[in-house]
Amino acid sequence: MQQFLCVLCEIPLRFLRALCVLAIQLCSCSLFWSDCCIGVLLPTAKWYGRLMDRYVLKALLTGTLFVTLWAGICSAATPEETLEQARSLVAGHHYPEALAILEPLSADDLRDPISWEIAAETGRAAFHLGQYQKAHKLFQRVVQARPVVIEPALYLEATSYLLGDHRQAFVIFEAILQSGAQDLYLAVTLPGEERFLDEPEIQELLEQYAQPLVIRPASAMIQGVRLGQKRSIIADYLGIDAPPGETNLTARAGPFLTWVFSFDQNDQLAEVVFDAENLRRYTPFILDLSEGISWASTPITCIGSLGGKFRSSTTTDGSLILTWDFPEASLDLVFSGPDTDQHGAAVLEMIRMRRLGS
Repeated sequence: MQQFLCVLCEIPLRFLRALCVLAIQLCSCSLFWSDCCIGVLLPTAKWYGRLMDRYVLKALLTGTLFVTLWAGICSAATPEETLEQARSLVAGHHYPEALAILEPLSADDLRDPISWEIAAETGRAAFHLGQYQKAHKLFQRVVQARPVVIEPALYLEATSYLLGDHRQAFVIFEAILQSGAQDLYLAVTLPGEERFLDEPEIQELLEQYAQPLVIRPASAMIQGVRLGQKRSIIADYLGIDAPPGETNLTARAGPFLTWVFSFDQNDQLAEVVFDAENLRRYTPFILDLSEGISWASTPITCIGSLGGKFRSSTTTDGSLILTWDFPEASLDLVFSGPDTDQHGAAVLEMIRMRRLGS
């Protein structure tokens, strides 16, 4: 036994924690362990069955294993490591497990960055479990500690609305729009979003704080930058992070790409692609391309507004591409097949502008 314990102690701590996480995930998917224990305990302790039924005993046995395993992990892990474990669990939609390891680390003072992040992650897990009151109280503290961070504010807006405080939800949403936020994914995908977006006050706010997405193909300009400009200049101007080693600059709304800026071998802007559907659904942007053209425009509307000579082509999946050539750039408007829209009309899917000669 002593030799066994010596060998066990030499196993890396991270490996032990990984085994515990695996065991818990297996336990959450199956109650085999508790069934086995019941099969042994009940025949030999019939008096116990008079105190509680099979399912209560099963829950107690499973819960005991769960708590024991997580207690081992939490006692060994640092707050930073526990936070990473919780984020992995949340990403896999294992919200009860994430909540179980985060709640013991909750702190009253959120000035410390790790305490703030733990509180925010705890609020997320509680929200996705439908524990809106608990999530609401957590996000109130989180937003108060760091009011400039958009994501917790969006969760607070959602909990306010779901708990019936519509006025507070509207005020929070307006403050988010006033801040110039360009990613509204959470606001339009969290529970209750359809009712929320249908509110007249929300429609007025979205119209009031709409941000124009300016595309000027005649001068090869997009959002104040020009095709052919250097990557570093564009990154600074648009405030887009430029990860080292990557050739593209990208923007997202939630998990979805909204636009991609691509560069040539000289690090000059060669092409810009906008995902019209994601921009329409998840951002406050409105299309400013030519008079009368919007995200909902049909091919006929775009042809009439842009005028001039154009080319048309189709893809193998039935998409229609309309192309205009300008002195410095070409403009492609890509429309889905007619069966995509509920009214049988082609829908604008993508806008692409390329530098001629690149």
